[in-house]
Amino acid sequence: MPRQFEIVFARSGVTVVAELLEEAAPITCENFWNALARPVTDTLHHGGETGPEMWVFVPPPAEELPYENATVFPEHGDVLYYHYRQPPTRDGVMVYDIGIYWDRGQSKLKQGWIPGNLFARVTGREQIKLLRAEAGRLLTEGEGRVTLRRLAACGPRRPER
Repeated sequence: MPRQFEIVFARSGVTVVAELLEEAAPITCENFWNALARPVTDTLHHGGETGPEMWVFVPPPAEELPYENATVFPEHGDVLYYHYRQPPTRDGVMVYDIGIYWDRGQSKLKQGWIPGNLFARVTGREQIKLLRAEAGRLLTEGEGRVTLRRLAACGPRRPER
């Protein structure tokens, strides 16, 4: 079973599950998974320029990431890992964040197209509805908080002895 992580929206307590696309983006998945050794909590933003996206900063990866399974046209449920250098008009620092898309979008900012590694996906009609509701809340109520955490392996538990 593929590894999964939870996206927990603090304001509502809603949780959705994303599945890692390890065959398509193995290096990105491994680095992201390692970053979630401890849950990551940060501010959730609306992707104003990119359309139907919520985004959150994530810890820098342990190694420089290649572009793998990269796209500029995400679909609903896609989770993209962005890693790029801010333009010189800012500080030229590296940015690491994930974009969570609740509908078809685009990775285009004022500076131009920014590809993201498609490394995870939220699936299922009900989960996409939850993403859309959270996006609406984000638009009307402003920035929120989100926690990203590994989903523990599911399966039968062994009885304790």
